[in-house]
Amino acid sequence: MHNWTYLDRSLRDLLDGLPQLPSGTDFGEDIEQANKVLLSDAAYEDKRAALFHWIGRRQPCLFGRLAAHQDKGPAASKGLGATLCWIDEEDIDAGAEHVSAKIQSARRAWKDVAEQGLSSAFLIMFNSARLAYAAPGEELLRACLALSELYLVEHIPIAPDAIYTEAIPLRRPDGALTMFRAGCNIFYSGAHGTRNHDRRVPGGLMFSMNSVGHYANTLVMKGMAGSLEEAVDFVRATAWRSVGNGGIGHPTLPSASWHNRRSCPLDEGIASKIPRHLPSYIPKDFDPLRYSATYHTDVLVPTEVTVDGRRLEDSYGDAEVWSNLMLDYFTPEVFPPGHVNYGMFHGHPVDDNSKYHNPWGSLRAHNSEDFVY
Repeated sequence: MHNWTYLDRSLRDLLDGLPQLPSGTDFGEDIEQANKVLLSDAAYEDKRAALFHWIGRRQPCLFGRLAAHQDKGPAASKGLGATLCWIDEEDIDAGAEHVSAKIQSARRAWKDVAEQGLSSAFLIMFNSARLAYAAPGEELLRACLALSELYLVEHIPIAPDAIYTEAIPLRRPDGALTMFRAGCNIFYSGAHGTRNHDRRVPGGLMFSMNSVGHYANTLVMKGMAGSLEEAVDFVRATAWRSVGNGGIGHPTLPSASWHNRRSCPLDEGIASKIPRHLPSYIPKDFDPLRYSATYHTDVLVPTEVTVDGRRLEDSYGDAEVWSNLMLDYFTPEVFPPGHVNYGMFHGHPVDDNSKYHNPWGSLRAHNSEDFVY
């Protein structure tokens, strides 16, 4: 039995106690269409297809879009695979222990597949109308923390405004087992139109974990990239295209993230990595190493944007801006243990008994120029 910090009542009671948005709330045409399937009595296969259809076309993160096309083959997904764990209303009614056990079983199965280089991402979908219509506020914040503890059991108690990383195993061609860091994020329907707009998703609430380093190394192993440097160049350019790609599903809302303008000339090394053709939302003089957002994009449960239900256009004036979010870890450079970039693109060596272990703790997020963690 786990000592759930935020579950002082049943999981069903927790979700039933969430204040709800009005039934006619407009989440945007894209989510409304997806919800016709996701919030219906459709079979799991149809719901999975509807979710991946939405992710493949409307998810601001282009890594998510690639993974959503995995059923069409490696060429369509650029070799990026994702594993999905589905939690439905029946699971929720069965209680916290059941849901956590289901997640942990799927998590271990995912790591078995990830070890072979077949999946670099893990999704946990809580498909629930109560979560889909949950209004931003303290109750939603508490629910996010509670659900996080059902997944990241090694980190109980989960703290708000902290960065948590997952560990993804990969077996190298020489037989050695290595572990890569993966980011952990939460997406939910009620983020639509708020400062957390880029974290919107249909059908409820979803955890998304992915490792760009694990993915880059699998591209080399599969022969889809000629070298780690080439693979890093591809994933870095994909990350650049993801920043500023929000605002989807809203007629006037800008992205909740955007590229900084650089204030000094580029180093020749990084300048040579910038693709000739970039989307219009990326300025020609963008800073390739730092960007801005109305939330810290690596934080699992950010307090301010989760409790603030104001429309983004009404909150821009007093919204906290994180203007020093880093992209400097997209590099084939080797970092020593203890460095914040350790385990990103060069795996941490472990023995076979540690395949399911997460060796990394949490980090507090600080909005500062010199160091954002």
